[in-house]
Amino acid sequence: MTISSETRLSLVARLKDPGDGEAWSRFVTEYEPFLMRLFHGRGLQHADACDVAQQVLLVVAERVADWRPDSRPASFRRWLATVARNAAIRRLQQNARLGGVQSVAGLDQMADEDSSSAVTEHFRRQALAWSFEQIRDEFRANTWASFWETAVQGRPIEAVCTQLGVTPGAVYMARSRIMARLREKVCDFDPDQDEPLSMSDFSSPEVPS
Repeated sequence: MTISSETRLSLVARLKDPGDGEAWSRFVTEYEPFLMRLFHGRGLQHADACDVAQQVLLVVAERVADWRPDSRPASFRRWLATVARNAAIRRLQQNARLGGVQSVAGLDQMADEDSSSAVTEHFRRQALAWSFEQIRDEFRANTWASFWETAVQGRPIEAVCTQLGVTPGAVYMARSRIMARLREKVCDFDPDQDEPLSMSDFSSPEVPS
């Protein structure tokens, strides 16, 4: 996924201007594929997933001007998750009335789970990808490689030290420095975040190597 140089909240703010075609094009490009994956994972067939994704984007277009952050963290992602979940449930209910066994199973799944976790994960990956792009050139090649190979790729520190010709202390320092900058950048991208960045966020990142 290509992440714009714009933070997520500034993009959301631009969506409130119905004449900002560039913002809407960017939003659709970044979020329609995610919505499709979300709905496929909830049991919707491809045609239904396409229709429901379009419905969600239409709801965002109609209501984003009235959306206001509340006092709780992650207000936009919670709102988007609710819109997506409700749209999927409506389609699954329609399909279930037609006797679709898969639709009934999907409806039970949607009723039992919190779709905001999938939306949160999506935003998290966006924030990480954007942040990596922003800070990479701030560090020397060996410093970046020390962090990347151990924190992201999960390689043993000893092996990376041998490969790069650095000490374990240098690797730990690189990880500490880059993690500190990443936390700052992730907060810039998403001041609305509800959990601090941790090493577990690098388990399977969609970020540039």
